[in-house]
Amino acid sequence: MSDLQLRPAQAKILEYENGRLAISAVPGSGKTFTLSLLAAKLIGNGRIDPNQQQILIVTYLNASVDNFKVRIRQRLEAEELPPVGFDVRTLHSLALEIVRTANSGLGDENGPLVLDEGQGNHFLARAVDGWIEAHPGEWSQFLTDDSPQTRARWRDVTQKMAKAFIRAAKNERYKPEQVLERLEIGDWRLDDQDDNLQSPINQSPLLWMMGGIYGRYQTILDRQGSLDFDDLIWQAVALLDQRAGLAEEMRQRWPYVLEDEAQDSVPLQEALISRLMGPDGNWVRVGDPNQAITSTFTAAHPRFFNAFADRPDVLSLPLPNSGRCAPLILGAANTLLHWVMDKHPVPEVQTNTFRRQNIEPTPPGDAQPNPPDSEAAIRIRVYKHREDEELPQVADLAVRYTQKRPEHTVAILVPTNNLGYQMAEHLDGLDADYDNLLRGGTREREIAAAMHAVLTVLADPLDTKAITAAHASLHALGHPVALLPDEELAQFHTLLRSVHQPEWLLYPHDDDQVAQALPAGVATETQSQVAARFGAFLRELLALRPLPIDDLALALGDELFAWGDVHEGDLAIAYQIATLMRRWRDSQPDWRLPELVAELGNIVSGRRSLPLSSPTDFGYEPVPGRVTLTTQHSAKGLEWDAVFMIGVDGTWVPSNLDAYFMGVSDILGGDPTAEVVAQLRYLMEGDAGIYNGRSATESAHIDIIAERLRLLYVGITRARRYLQLSRSRATRSYNKERDAEPATVMGVLYRYLQNTER
Repeated sequence: MSDLQLRPAQAKILEYENGRLAISAVPGSGKTFTLSLLAAKLIGNGRIDPNQQQILIVTYLNASVDNFKVRIRQRLEAEELPPVGFDVRTLHSLALEIVRTANSGLGDENGPLVLDEGQGNHFLARAVDGWIEAHPGEWSQFLTDDSPQTRARWRDVTQKMAKAFIRAAKNERYKPEQVLERLEIGDWRLDDQDDNLQSPINQSPLLWMMGGIYGRYQTILDRQGSLDFDDLIWQAVALLDQRAGLAEEMRQRWPYVLEDEAQDSVPLQEALISRLMGPDGNWVRVGDPNQAITSTFTAAHPRFFNAFADRPDVLSLPLPNSGRCAPLILGAANTLLHWVMDKHPVPEVQTNTFRRQNIEPTPPGDAQPNPPDSEAAIRIRVYKHREDEELPQVADLAVRYTQKRPEHTVAILVPTNNLGYQMAEHLDGLDADYDNLLRGGTREREIAAAMHAVLTVLADPLDTKAITAAHASLHALGHPVALLPDEELAQFHTLLRSVHQPEWLLYPHDDDQVAQALPAGVATETQSQVAARFGAFLRELLALRPLPIDDLALALGDELFAWGDVHEGDLAIAYQIATLMRRWRDSQPDWRLPELVAELGNIVSGRRSLPLSSPTDFGYEPVPGRVTLTTQHSAKGLEWDAVFMIGVDGTWVPSNLDAYFMGVSDILGGDPTAEVVAQLRYLMEGDAGIYNGRSATESAHIDIIAERLRLLYVGITRARRYLQLSRSRATRSYNKERDAEPATVMGVLYRYLQNTER
């Protein structure tokens, strides 16, 4: 590889030949490039027999799989070697391959049916609703009042608790019957006895509820013959432990494992690769614990990678150089890191947030030189009011930046989706050219609502309320078959609801019969024309009813969104909804159109989430001259010339444990998700897994502060040349004005800027 100009740290890593290696890589250090070079070097140096063995690279996104394959193939071709001897897999694909290999010859060549996140959430919702229906008194005992709003909120909290509880149980490999046996409540299976079980007096009623929901959820999966993602990894680990010769067979096939993004490792994942490699295997783990930003909603935590890197049998090497950002911006990230580790007011935040590792500029003559400070700037802005000043002014600044520097990429990073939706409205008002990478936006629900309204008519064509709702949805979309002057809309909908024989509207013998379907002497000529046009449109769609649900929904998506000047993103969302409905049909073979429409209705009403993929899942690349709107979480792995981070205040980055924490339910006076997970660990292990001397809620709040600081670090290191951090002194929530506390860390960064300007 003498043709490559390697940094000293990269050259040191490429000296690796065998054993355990941990690589702590800073943002923008080229870890994918380095890992690809290492794989090609191991192949080229004869560390494996490429005709029989492979270097295994484990990553997380399909887009990363393709990226690694291209890079390794190119490197081997540059060395005039055949492009063989490597295998790149997602963790899901790896576990599935282990299960299939173990079951080969046993009549199950295709492997198990593995649920995606949307299907898993669907089954979890059924388990939660089933338990509540069987135990209404026990569930409602936690309510402070019996209002519909409180009940709905407690239902959402219950599902959130259950998801975290089940995830924690499976990562520690606790089966439902083990948990419920510890609770001494008898048979965990979903049968008639379950409805008669009583909560043990000596046990936590929350823990009893979670154990019951876990049992119901697992029973649903068992009856469907399905595994969720944690089950799949668990099964692969168990097979490597129990099936004689399986681990050795896999080691012969994959003598080396190179693991990417190891900072997001969960216990099951680490157990899987550890079993795969054995005590003396060759295992390289690459990650940046300072960019670990999933610990508050997954079982991942940077302490797992840090513990691996600090083991005496592991060689730990840094990858410290980054050519992404100007030194001014790198200095801001390093300042943040050292202040947190040395001076943060919460001791546990000091010791559990960052690994002490500076981001260093690239050396002179490097192929990726840092942008010079002469082209860089950092601005910290404080606005009087978020909704009235910060959002519109930042939107305007970002758009003007693209106009002034059309060759640059620009991003607005928001802390939450809800704040992002508000920002999108301002960008729309400016007619901005931008990519919206937010999940679960109002537009997605509008599209789901339109599809639901029309599918409801297809499920019951004679329901005049459904026909009226379908027209209202199409009119809101601006669809040409439903266009009507706004002043005539209310009267027209009254006419549609008054139709006594809707078949005359949908299946008329002639135009006169359409007119006769409407109340006599009331409809205007325009309304009669719209009724005929709309009825003909529905009639064409009714002919599609025999199609399978995904084909029906795809065709409906084309009819609703593939016309005129409709944004192509609308059609993509419609296609994803079609795929989602097919998954529901696959998981519920007895469901027909009415049941599928009802489930889509749960999404439209907000009772269920809409699990759509983000463009970042498919290798999104920012486009010069366009604004990217996304969350801080989704920004990881991306970079822009200019980054505007909004809402960096004390609500988003709490300064201490007495601060307000977003998303914490006040129904139980603490963080119920943290409480049930801690109770589970204490029940099973006698150790709640919390910080010494802290409650479960306090421990969860410590992790929230740490993750938000890492998110700030990630956001800062997305900017190559220009970075703006902003907050507001006041904001509006539920039509109420409230003051917004400053984040202490903003003062630290402000002082850094003052020192650099001297």
